[in-house]
Amino acid sequence: MAEEAWRIEPAATPLRGVYEPPGDRQMTHLALVLGALAVGTTHIQGALESPDTVSTRRILAQLGVSFTMTDDGWLALHKQGDGLSRPAADLDAGRSFTALCLFAGLLAGQKFSCMLTGDEELRGRSIGPLAGALAKMGAQIELLGSPAAPLRIKGQPLRPVDVELDPAWPEVRDSLITAALSAVGVCRFTEVAPGPDHAERLLRHLGVSVRRQGLQITLKGEQRIYARRIKIPGDFTAAAPLIAAATLLKGSELAITQVGTNPGRTGLLRTLSRIGGEIEWQRTWQFGAEPVASFTVRHAPRLSAFNVAPNLTLGALDELPLLALLGTQAEGTSHLRSAAALQREVPDVMQLATQILRAFGGDVEMDADGWRVRGPCRLMGAEVQCAGDARLVMLAAAAALVAEGPSVLHGADSVLDYYPQFFADLAQVQGGEPPAAA
Repeated sequence: MAEEAWRIEPAATPLRGVYEPPGDRQMTHLALVLGALAVGTTHIQGALESPDTVSTRRILAQLGVSFTMTDDGWLALHKQGDGLSRPAADLDAGRSFTALCLFAGLLAGQKFSCMLTGDEELRGRSIGPLAGALAKMGAQIELLGSPAAPLRIKGQPLRPVDVELDPAWPEVRDSLITAALSAVGVCRFTEVAPGPDHAERLLRHLGVSVRRQGLQITLKGEQRIYARRIKIPGDFTAAAPLIAAATLLKGSELAITQVGTNPGRTGLLRTLSRIGGEIEWQRTWQFGAEPVASFTVRHAPRLSAFNVAPNLTLGALDELPLLALLGTQAEGTSHLRSAAALQREVPDVMQLATQILRAFGGDVEMDADGWRVRGPCRLMGAEVQCAGDARLVMLAAAAALVAEGPSVLHGADSVLDYYPQFFADLAQVQGGEPPAAA
């Protein structure tokens, strides 16, 4: 069935009020998978409910995990015995690349064999880097879609490994750390630069010893995981397009509450703080081991051109297109270095983001190492193709809010897999009606 196009009118009023983003998608997947391995009953609050995370719950149900909701709103995970059960049928990750990768790592070290698959779109996405890294641990995974799903996995104890983590593949990173829990010995992972460390923080919260020295992570396999309560903060990536739009729309004053501020995810905020962004912090605290904050974003009357260095790029990988949008309104020429990491994860994201920004009137050029953006530019409504990538949808939606005239977004339904209320929340903060199908 063809995807609908979405028509977005420019914001008629500034962005105001209070916005609490949905539960963090990546943390929801991790909490479900690692919580299912724990001894005892894990309780989760704030988990994202979306088609993407439902895929993980569906697979866990096939592996013997059941779910109930407590009277006070916690999702409880139950299973019989300490281990997972052999599934009676193929495991279907739907369209969730995150679920596919996490379960590849988890199932590689189990005591049974199984088949892991997904829908047609997912079966066309390469997992060669993950399969190669798991093979170094002794995993027996046959890529029947070469180099994609379906995967035939023969579970067995894994051996320790010493590998370098590719920052452009966060799903692979979490999959390998999950697989290391089944390794007979000590696994060492080395990062090029610090990235999101949700998996390590969550494992420590669940009683697992994970060591970090500089850029090296050390994890001994076969440790016991103990059930605890896991509270999931709001998703920073979901909040990012509204942060960018509030920064650019005159008169805006938007309070963002209970959002996760993992240092490996907040490069957008660090950049804004250097170039004239107006962010007032109200409160910082923690959910377990995860940092959380509430802050207010106000319109910034003047943004300075900026350089995003490679070490900061990794902390804003999903928000790089939005940083390029901010660059179109900054005074001077901005450079986003190492943005090409986007292309290693999903081919053509940089090219498509460039086309979207140019369609709105942005002066954007690609080079071998990233983007060069000149500003300020007058942005006009445009008809753009988001190609089913949620990051591009968020970029185009933010640009549409600040542009002059209506915009039409094609290939935008994919964002609903990750954030079902995206368009409704977009309308709420500007006091209007949700965007209509074009």
